[in-house]
Amino acid sequence: MTYRLPAGLLFSALILSAADPALTIYNQNFAVVRDTVPLDLKPGVNRIRHSGLTARAEPDSVILRDPAGKINLQILEQNYLADPVSLENLLSFYEGKTIEFQLNDGKIVSGKIVRAGHAPAPGGPGAARHWYSPTNAVQPSYNNLTQPLIESEVKLRFDLPGVPLFPALASDAILKPTLDWLIRTDRAATLVAELRYLSGGMHW
Repeated sequence: MTYRLPAGLLFSALILSAADPALTIYNQNFAVVRDTVPLDLKPGVNRIRHSGLTARAEPDSVILRDPAGKINLQILEQNYLADPVSLENLLSFYEGKTIEFQLNDGKIVSGKIVRAGHAPAPGGPGAARHWYSPTNAVQPSYNNLTQPLIESEVKLRFDLPGVPLFPALASDAILKPTLDWLIRTDRAATLVAELRYLSGGMHW
């Protein structure tokens, strides 16, 4: 398998390889990322997760291999989990449900998330620093669909009444962009595999 760099990409690169992961950054903000993945495999099918990828990794470009060429890694399934836990995502997950909010004075109140809303672009009208602040008397003007709608104390409000307190995370919660593999191997092996992929969003 070979990498297919975007059409028209000028072959000019900056190579950073002092430590894992190593980057070869090309013009037009693309890079080839080289990383390592420790594997402890049993004969048959293994489920492996690896986090710490770039936020703009190209899943179709992923190559995982044994650099020594001794172990045959057959990837049966690969999923790129790029929707990590965040305030916005948790509000969406609990939409229609009731959670607790902590007010500035420490008081705890309950509120139903009628609509999670979504945060506008950072620095733009209605940026997150305004959206999350329960103390702002005047909210900035922006599309109402970006605003959360919370039912609390028999009233509807277009902001968060306080700091949301969510239930504890499940053990499989995604905190960073993650690759999830089903890998088949014909024998047990412990090795450090090589991972390579393309990523956008790189500058030099």
